[in-house]
Amino acid sequence: MTEELRYGIVGCAGIGNTHAEAVREATGATLVACADLDAEAAETFADEHDVSETYEDPATMVDDGDVDAVSVCTPSGTHADVTADVARAGAHVLCEKPLDVTAERVNRMIDVCDDAGVTLAGVFQRRFDPGLRRAKRAVDDGEIGRPVLGDTHVKWFRPQFYYDAAEWRGSREMDGGAFMNQGIHSLDALQWIMGGVESVQAELDALDRDMECEDTGALVLRFENGAIGTVAVTTATKGGTDRTEINGTEGTIALAESEITDVRIGTGEESRWHAETEGREFGGDPHDAGAGHDGVVQDFVTAVREGREPEVPGREARTAVDVILAAYRSAETGERVPLDAIRGE
Repeated sequence: MTEELRYGIVGCAGIGNTHAEAVREATGATLVACADLDAEAAETFADEHDVSETYEDPATMVDDGDVDAVSVCTPSGTHADVTADVARAGAHVLCEKPLDVTAERVNRMIDVCDDAGVTLAGVFQRRFDPGLRRAKRAVDDGEIGRPVLGDTHVKWFRPQFYYDAAEWRGSREMDGGAFMNQGIHSLDALQWIMGGVESVQAELDALDRDMECEDTGALVLRFENGAIGTVAVTTATKGGTDRTEINGTEGTIALAESEITDVRIGTGEESRWHAETEGREFGGDPHDAGAGHDGVVQDFVTAVREGREPEVPGREARTAVDVILAAYRSAETGERVPLDAIRGE
């Protein structure tokens, strides 16, 4: 495909605006349409982003607007239905995180896109950040030895009125909790760097928010390479941090959000109680498409036009969702849950 993609956005509030700005910056795409069940929201969005056509129905937008590619930016529990509608209408799909909130829905949206012959990509913008990409290369190339432990924590604040603002927020059917929303980016980054998750053990609870899903929890992960990991997430604290650390047999990489803050590599000098290390300066590994949502959208547009896989294809974007669904089951049963048990559903 050599011509510019005619691009549409479904979901005209919140993150949909971020996608609109990224499309504007992208080479090879023009934003021509938007869709939202709230006609007023669609009109406001269209005015702000100079969009010529507004719709209530996403499939109609694809058909009538001759749309080639779509960003799905609706509530999480609607992603599968919206994706299926626009894919069957012939549009390639970039879906916000999470792909959806149940294994059945995620399987369905992947199958529908396969059957329709369209690209499905997920949004995990941290994978485009230079610091995170450099950390992954260090692990892949053995610069810190064999990975033995990887941990991340996301300790944020969301007030009760955040969850009360919309009935679907914090629900198992439409949204999920702190892991599915706030923690999913750091969880995905950790499993991506470490090379995939084999199984999950979890403790989850709503400790200070009135909601169906968790506001706080901790996971113990067994990675596919045999290493162990931990993930802690809460939206019920004040003054917390967002940090990831990767520990290998020869060194350690620490990141705050997606920026490398410290690298320590062993010198070979060891005693009974101590291993001497020295600091290293790691520059970033920029992605060709750029960083953040701009990079995500540009990579998606380029992938569609070139007929290649995007950086985060649908089957890869589901991994973090599978981990969280395994965590939900583990918290309910008290047992360790293999990811294969989720993926087989």
